[in-house]
Amino acid sequence: MTRQGSPLLSARTGAHDHRIPWRAADYPCRTVVAPGPASAEPLLVLSGGLQTRHSWARFERHVASRFPLVIPDLPPARTPGQAAQSLSWDDLTDAALHAMDRLRIRRFAVLGVSSGYPIGYRLAQRHPDRVTRLMLFGASPRPAPRLAELISQGLLREVDARSACSAEGPADRLRAARELVSVLTNTEAAERHLLIKAAGRVVLDQLTASADDPLIRYVHDRGFLLLRDPLPPGGIRGVPSLVGVGEFDTATTVVDNRLVAATISRATFIVMKNADHLLHMERDADFATLVALFLAGRPLNTLRHCTIETMP
Repeated sequence: MTRQGSPLLSARTGAHDHRIPWRAADYPCRTVVAPGPASAEPLLVLSGGLQTRHSWARFERHVASRFPLVIPDLPPARTPGQAAQSLSWDDLTDAALHAMDRLRIRRFAVLGVSSGYPIGYRLAQRHPDRVTRLMLFGASPRPAPRLAELISQGLLREVDARSACSAEGPADRLRAARELVSVLTNTEAAERHLLIKAAGRVVLDQLTASADDPLIRYVHDRGFLLLRDPLPPGGIRGVPSLVGVGEFDTATTVVDNRLVAATISRATFIVMKNADHLLHMERDADFATLVALFLAGRPLNTLRHCTIETMP
C-alpha cells in the first residue's frame, strides 16, 4: 500500500517535526514513518489535554513499524490573556484536517484520546470518505462532576491571574497539579495497581516541571470546551469504530464511554481490565496491540485483558 500519495511521508522516513500553517495559529506536527512500503493508512493521533506530540514515545516504539503516525500539537483552544478569542471544537477539527491536507494524506485512521475524542468524532462524522477507521478512548458526553467542578475552578483562577489578584508560587502549582491528577486518575485504583500509579506520577512530574499554572493550562488547552457539547448530535455511520475505556476510569466512566459508543452504528465497545484513564501509558503494550489489531481488521476476541461488545 502506498502512503496515500503523500510525497512527504513517502520520502521522509524516521521521525520529523513539521510546521503546519493554519488560519488561527501555526502549530507543530510530528510524523513517524518506517522505511519501506506502508502496510496501512497513516494514523492521526489526537492527544488529550496536557499531552503533546512527544507524549507517545512508548506507543511509537510498539507500532511505528506497522503504519505511519501523524501526531499534531493542535493550538490551545484559548490563548493566555486572550480569553475572548477562543477556538471551538469545529475550529480544532478543521485544524486537524488541515494537517492531513498539508501532508497530502487523503485517507487516514483516527485515534482520539480523552479531550482529543470530540475532534476525532467530528472528523469521522463529517468526513467518512476520508476516515477509514475511528478509535476513541476516554470519551464522555459530558465531563464527570468532579472534573466539571475543577474546570470551573480553573476558569476562576484564570480571571484572578489576568487581574493580578493572585501571586502563586511553586507550592501552589504543586497543589494544583496534584488536584488535577487526582481528578484525571483513579487514586484508589492506583494504590492497588502500580502501572496506574506510575502513569499518574509521570503526569504529575510533567506538570510540576512547568512554570505554568497546571490548572489554567488544562483549561486553556481544551478543558473549558468539555463544558460545551463535546459529543455532537447526529451520530456516526459507515466508519468502522472502536470506543474503549479502562475499567477503573472515573474521569470518563465506563457508562459514559458506552453512551458515546451507542451513538456510532455497529461500534465495538471495549473495557480494558486493570486500567484507568491513561491507557496508552499504563498498559502501553496491550494498548498498542489493540490498536494494531483493529487497524488491521483482525478479530479482537484474542485480547484476554478486554471485555468486548458490539453496539446495534
